[in-house]
Amino acid sequence: MDPKRPLRRKYWVWALGWTLAIYITLYPVRPVCEFLKRTIPFELWINIFLAACLSGIAILFFRKYKVTDFRGYVLLLITVSGYLYGLATIPHPEEKIHFIEYGILAYLVFRALRLDHGAGAAYAGAFALTAALGWADEGIQHLLPNRYYQTSDVALNAVSGLLGLLLVYVFQRTRS
Repeated sequence: MDPKRPLRRKYWVWALGWTLAIYITLYPVRPVCEFLKRTIPFELWINIFLAACLSGIAILFFRKYKVTDFRGYVLLLITVSGYLYGLATIPHPEEKIHFIEYGILAYLVFRALRLDHGAGAAYAGAFALTAALGWADEGIQHLLPNRYYQTSDVALNAVSGLLGLLLVYVFQRTRS
């Protein structure tokens, strides 16, 4: 029996589960967000929530990995700046959530692919699959009565995946 089989199954189940969670919430998220926009300072709460998520992810990575060289710090600065810029300039809270979701998805897909492929192939495959899943997300939205397809969101999902993979790269190359 292949010793990687249980781990492979676990990692792909996480990636598939995360993808399904994104897709399943596509229809109800719009009415929920509209309700919340009318009842609370929704955008402020989303910004606080996403800042907490990014901080939590950073803490998890920093506990496990150490960035020890200048190049690592530059890449980390670029990644964090990319996420902060995106979160500051993306106008809709729902899109801000996607910005984080697809970064996490890219990490989960990378982790699953890395079991069977070299680092380069795993990064390329994770980016391609994340971008394709982000495109499928927009395709599903096109079919929903309360959502619509936007090419800019396809690009946003892909950029989010790329930033997530860049973050993974920074910490993978400095594994302690």
